[in-house]
Amino acid sequence: MPCSRIESIHRIQNPSLWKVFHWQKDQMQKRNGGKRVDERLLFHGTEENLIEAICDQNFDWRMCGVHGTAYGRRSYFARDASYSNRYSKVRGSLNKIMFVARVLVGEYTKGSSSYVRPPAKLGSKALYDSCVDSISNPSIFVIFEKQQIYPEYLIKYR
Repeated sequence: MPCSRIESIHRIQNPSLWKVFHWQKDQMQKRNGGKRVDERLLFHGTEENLIEAICDQNFDWRMCGVHGTAYGRRSYFARDASYSNRYSKVRGSLNKIMFVARVLVGEYTKGSSSYVRPPAKLGSKALYDSCVDSISNPSIFVIFEKQQIYPEYLIKYR
């Protein structure tokens, strides 16, 4: 995104969402036998009219639209801002909108457009925590539980 210019970066502080996020992290760690949970800062491009809802209530997969279903029907996050830029729509103001979210990706597997939840781990009833585009080098993460997400920063750019 070499031609983009950042207009503002806002740190989001929502104690309720933060508390739920940490509760989820503890639960995932317990389920995985105390093993550290894979947590990443990832990007999510969206529309300006969704800012307030995301900051107050977190990401809602029902708002993803038809373009966000290749690896599962839930909320998508990207390692690279350039990928999320494609989903940042200009409406109202001249600014595009992108969130930087703290995401508990946990243990992941390759996603599928038919997934409405992560599949079970091989030889187990336990489900994976998320789905990705590539196991060896994931750049797209599909998160099925909003408790695994904390919207940390809001970036407005042109």
